[in-house]
Amino acid sequence: MTVGTGLNPERQADYQETPYEDAAWEIIDEVDENPQFAPMELEVLKNHEFQLDPMFEDYGGRTPEDQKRMFHAVQSQEEDTGETVEEKLRREIEELKASREGAVKMARKTALEQGRREGKEEAIQQRKQAEGMINEAVELLLKDMFNQLKQAVGELEKRSVEFSLQVARKIIGTAVEVNPEYVIPVIREALSHAGTALIKKVRVSPEDYEFIEVLGVRKVIQGFDGTWDFEADATITSGCVVDTTAGEIDFQLDEAWSRIADQVVRVVR
Repeated sequence: MTVGTGLNPERQADYQETPYEDAAWEIIDEVDENPQFAPMELEVLKNHEFQLDPMFEDYGGRTPEDQKRMFHAVQSQEEDTGETVEEKLRREIEELKASREGAVKMARKTALEQGRREGKEEAIQQRKQAEGMINEAVELLLKDMFNQLKQAVGELEKRSVEFSLQVARKIIGTAVEVNPEYVIPVIREALSHAGTALIKKVRVSPEDYEFIEVLGVRKVIQGFDGTWDFEADATITSGCVVDTTAGEIDFQLDEAWSRIADQVVRVVR
């Protein structure tokens, strides 16, 4: 500290040293063996404007006046708001509570949304699985119904054909009994298949032979030259069998009908 000597302390040439004084101390209290810490409130006093020691050059770097504050350990170096320690702690606790509640709400909302998404996806998968099972069951049912229907239609067609053949055979049998002249075109058709073979005889049923003898059918049969003749055969019920040098020409209506019926039934099956 400079003294008022009338000299200019800012001039180094006028510098005078400060007289030395030995240190001094004073005992103000005894040491407590079990000390209890108690924060001491200190009042911050503003110092007078800084004066540069004339012994040293001014290189700047001084601390601004608005930052020249000292705080106790429980205080921060933030701007003093005038709150007490208790009020500040209470405010910080409230802020922590609000922050925790916000975090809990956000976590609950996130978990709820995630649960909804997972539940929705699970429901969609379950619905798809159920639809697949239903479609598979319906497909199997339709396939079984189609097979049963196809089998029933096939059986119905078979019975219909058999019934039609029976009716047709009955009609032909009735026509043979009612119109004995049927045998004439049958004999003509059989003789036309002889070709170059020599005809030996033509066998017919006893009833048809009687009709031929009574009506003189030999005269109306083209190709009858007297070298062969008709013969009654009890094994024949309708139609005729032509014996030639090349073999038999079977024009029996019953045999032909059986062959036709077998072919028709075989096709239906």
